[in-house]
This record gives sequence, structure tokens and C-alpha cells, in this order.
Amino acid sequence: MKLKKENIIPSATFETILVPKLKKGTDNKLIFIRTNDNPQITEITYSDKSLGKYATRNFNEIILLFFKKLAKFNNGSPENVEQKLDKLEKVYLVDKSFVDRQLESAKNYPSFNNSYVDNSESEKAILQNFTSYPLEYNDDEVNDIIGLTEKQNIIRQTLEEQNLLMKDLASAIGINVNTLRSQASKNDVSSQTKKSIELYLENIQLKRELSKLKNNTK
Repeated sequence: MKLKKENIIPSATFETILVPKLKKGTDNKLIFIRTNDNPQITEITYSDKSLGKYATRNFNEIILLFFKKLAKFNNGSPENVEQKLDKLEKVYLVDKSFVDRQLESAKNYPSFNNSYVDNSESEKAILQNFTSYPLEYNDDEVNDIIGLTEKQNIIRQTLEEQNLLMKDLASAIGINVNTLRSQASKNDVSSQTKKSIELYLENIQLKRELSKLKNNTK
């Protein structure tokens, strides 16, 4: 008799969350879905395909983790993700009036012995539990959050044209991957990096031409 294998849902971490290679030229939607039967389980879908379900007690955290990993996987700018998400209007996970009452109660929480009570942490916890970053994103919003709408530079152009990951290009030109990623995200490419990439591209072109010559002489 075979025992039924349970569907184990992993905790949401940078390692467990699956992210896609972004598609171009199509109208894709990225959606975070809280399951009705268990609000601590979140399903992520992209272009109508599920990227899995994940266990989390912090809905904002899973969205932040996802976008940071998505930026890294698609050669974006992970370091700017949180700042861009924080600028977006939060959505209420429960009725807004309930959240307002909770905030008002926290603000008016009585102090003891006339001592000062800092209620900012309580208010922060309430907002964290009952509000979140937006749950749906279109292509333009995703690209903006992960830093792909900034002016293209030679690093990003090379990654796109040669279908490379940041670590692959860094290895090919002999530069630290974090240094390369920083230069790409800040649009501040050093002359040495620029020259290294140009030599790398020239080498690729020479190899292609040599390959053509060999094929023509056969």
C-alpha cells in the first residue's frame, strides 16, 4: 500500500522562491495571491503560470524577497528594489476601517505612571500585518522596480545581446561581479570595464569570422 505523499510548502526564502526569466513583447501579469484557507500561504503567478506556493507570516517580506531575486536573475538592480516598492501605495489586506481603529487604539494606548510610551513600533506592526505592497504588477511596473527601465549602458546591452548572466560577463572580463553589478545599476561604467567589454566583444566577433572561414574552406 502506497502512502500518499504530502504536498510540502516551503518557507519563503531567497533560496526557495522561484523567479522567471522575464518575457518581452507580451502583456504579462505578476500576481501574489493569499490563499483563502490559509492566509499564511502565498501563491505567486507570472504570465498565468504558477511559480509555487510559499509559507510566510510577512506578506511584504515575500514580495520584497521575490523582487530582489527577480532583479538579480534578470540583471537588474536588487539594491534599489526596496526603495522603489516603498514608494508604491500600499493595499489593505483587511477592511480599511478595521486598520484605522487599530491604529487609533495604538496611538491612544495609556501610559503608566505618566511615563512616555513610544507607540511607533505598535503602529508599524499593525501596518505590516494588515497592509502590503501591491499584489499585481504589469510589465512596465516590474521592469521599473527591478531597474530595467534605466538608460541602457554597455554592460546591460552586452548581457542582453549575448544572453549572459552578470556573473558570466564578470568572469569573462575578469572583474568582481558585485563591482560590475554596481556599475551597471548606477550607470557609471569605468573606462577600464568599458574597454574590457569591448575587447571581449571583439574576441567573440573574431571567433565567429574564423568559424565562417573554416566552414567556407571545407
